[in-house]
Amino acid sequence: MKKIVLLGLLLYSVAYAGFETPQEQQKKMLAERLVKTKQYTDSIIGKTAWYNSSECMANPIYAERWHMSYNDASYKTDDKYVPITFLEAEVNQGTYRDDIVFKVKIDNKEEGYIGTSDASKLEISDGWGCFKAQNPENKTKPNSAILETNSIYNKWDVSCRKDVFNGKKICSVSKSGLMVLFIDGRFAIGVGSHHYPGSNSAIKIDDNVPYSGKEGLINPFYANLIIKQMKDGKKAVIRYREWPYDYNKDTEVDLAGFTKKFNEMLEWYKKL
Repeated sequence: MKKIVLLGLLLYSVAYAGFETPQEQQKKMLAERLVKTKQYTDSIIGKTAWYNSSECMANPIYAERWHMSYNDASYKTDDKYVPITFLEAEVNQGTYRDDIVFKVKIDNKEEGYIGTSDASKLEISDGWGCFKAQNPENKTKPNSAILETNSIYNKWDVSCRKDVFNGKKICSVSKSGLMVLFIDGRFAIGVGSHHYPGSNSAIKIDDNVPYSGKEGLINPFYANLIIKQMKDGKKAVIRYREWPYDYNKDTEVDLAGFTKKFNEMLEWYKKL
C-alpha cells in the first residue's frame, strides 16, 4: 500500500513539474513587490523635504507609531514650512499592497511618523504633493506680470493619501487656511488651524449666506453647496478662533484657480 501511495505522489510531481501553484505564484508576486517597495523606500531614506501641516492635512505626521489615525496627536508647523528628514522605513506586506511607515526628524528637533503605501507613494518634488524639495518660502517671486497673475492659482495645494491601517482614501485642496477634503467619497470643508476649544467657525462665499461649524469643520450638510459656490465665486472669507486667543480671525481667500485644482484632486483620488 505504501508503494502505491509513493508511486502516486511521484506521478503527481512529474505531471505538474514546472507548474506553479497559486500559493507559489502569490509568494513570488509578494517577493517581487517587496523588492520594488524596498527600492522606493531606499530612494527616500536620508532625504530632506519641506513640510507645512496647514497645507497638507492629507499627510499628517503622527507622534506615535501605533497611533496613526484621525484625531491622534499630529505635528503642527504653525503655517510655516519646516525641514523633514526621512530616517527609516518599516514595511508591512498585505495581500494587495505594502503599507509603509516612515520615521522622520522634524526641524532637527522632534521625531514623528508618516504613513503611506506602495499604491499611494509620497514623493519629494516641487510640484504636487506635501513634501517640497525646496523651501517654498525662499523662492524668488516672479517679475513677469503674467506669472504674477498666475501665482494666485499656484498657491492651491493638492494632496492625497490612503490610511495605512484602514485603507481610507483622503484627498484635499487647500489655500490660506481654506481646505476642501474628499474622504471616502464624501466632501468636507475645513477652515483655519489650531482651533480654540469649542469655538465657532464660518465661511462666506461672495454675497452668499454664511455657513458655520465648530472648531474649523463647517457643517457637512452644506459641503456640496459651498463647493459649487466656490467654483462660481471670486472670493471666500473664513472665520475661526486660533488657540490660545479667544477672538475671531478672518482671512480672505481668492478663489481663482480653485475649480481646476479641485478637478485635479478628484483625478488623484481615482488613482489611489
